[in-house]
Amino acid sequence: MRVISGTSRGRHLKSPRGGKTRPTSDKVKAAFFNIIGNYIQGAVFLDLFSGSGGVGIEALSRGAGKCVFVEKDPFNLKIIRENLNLTGVYSQAEILPCDVYRALKILHKRRECFHVAYLDPPYCYEGVLNILHFLHENRIISNGGIVGVERDSHKPGTWLEAAPFQPWQKKIYGNTMLILFKESGISSIN
Repeated sequence: MRVISGTSRGRHLKSPRGGKTRPTSDKVKAAFFNIIGNYIQGAVFLDLFSGSGGVGIEALSRGAGKCVFVEKDPFNLKIIRENLNLTGVYSQAEILPCDVYRALKILHKRRECFHVAYLDPPYCYEGVLNILHFLHENRIISNGGIVGVERDSHKPGTWLEAAPFQPWQKKIYGNTMLILFKESGISSIN
């Protein structure tokens, strides 16, 4: 796993051992950032279920102004901190060491608003739709903001139709389905 582009390009990141965490592949990460393009420059980025922090670090490397990493696993938190130090972007990062719902309540209470959010929960996780509703109803995503969601391509589920954001793009990369939503604007899905 490495940083693909930007100021930390080529830096190899540490990742958790074993099957407990499934880091976003370089292919999916590159696709996501290529799709969102110029949205990342100066953006406030939210990395939910951060794992090793690879997606949020990629955002910072590509010019995001700030990234909030949300992760509850103590070992993953240690790896995120190490990766932030390795890439030199620690000063632009905030780590919330708790579960996603607690983090979202903290962010809502602080009236934080994000330009881009990325959700990469375990594929067996059933609460994606609830998280999307919380983000939308509490205006945690800015108008015109983007939400990327990574899921198992073999189990797409019916939650996509019930999402509160407008579907923008859907791509399949092997076992991974990448779905992008917009808070408003483009309403077609590819």
